[in-house]
Amino acid sequence: MHPADPALSASATPPLAFESVGAGPTLVLVAGLGGLGRFWRPVAQILARDWHVLSFDHPGVGGSAPRGAQAIGSIAAAVLELLDAQGIRQFSCVGHSTGGLVAQALALDAPARLQSVVLSSTWARPDRHFRDLFALRRVVLERAGEGAYAVLGQLLGYPPTWYDRELAGADVPPWPQGDASRNALTAERIDMLLGYERADELPRIAQPTLVVGAADDQIVPFHHAHDLAQRIPHAQLLQLDGGHFVPATRPADYAEALARFLRGHG
Repeated sequence: MHPADPALSASATPPLAFESVGAGPTLVLVAGLGGLGRFWRPVAQILARDWHVLSFDHPGVGGSAPRGAQAIGSIAAAVLELLDAQGIRQFSCVGHSTGGLVAQALALDAPARLQSVVLSSTWARPDRHFRDLFALRRVVLERAGEGAYAVLGQLLGYPPTWYDRELAGADVPPWPQGDASRNALTAERIDMLLGYERADELPRIAQPTLVVGAADDQIVPFHHAHDLAQRIPHAQLLQLDGGHFVPATRPADYAEALARFLRGHG
């Protein structure tokens, strides 16, 4: 267990806000830096044809109460508590971006419970490019505010044609400063992901693993997916197009790729 993270057997804490759809083997979907379970709704509705799909707001985000300082281990502990409350012992997990760190923690620290794992648009170890990008995003958040930070994330996270079609407006985007406490939480979560790294432990992951990356991802470039797949024994590597937020830009293709993998390793 990583010494910087709370124990995964932590005592009872405030419940998570979560969504549950479908029936069958349990599949937990873990969102990225934004931490909102609704990120997964288009994908969850497709996968719910064959799985019991759980998604949730990270502790302190959306409808979920805070559980102390933001930490990957705290999110992993919250996942296990949510499953325990529903009497679910075995599950598979899909972690996207920051959620991929949570999935790694679950694979390493609760191996008897995790049947298979998908690591999506995530990383093993932040390199200099990654650190500089997130440091810049933090500066934009603190100096220009929530609006500029959000638009920068969209410009980086979505393919240009998808952005123009789905997000862009006729006018220059608004740049509200946003709520100070919410901005501070986002900054803390950026520090959380930059401070978490267990790359040297990844060869211990024994569960069937699919690593998914997008060739046009500007936030977590594809070489991170390649690095992850090399570190985890027998991991499968899948390359898609669709930017960093490929579950949102190509939900049907993404869900089908996950389903093909999960059917073989349920």
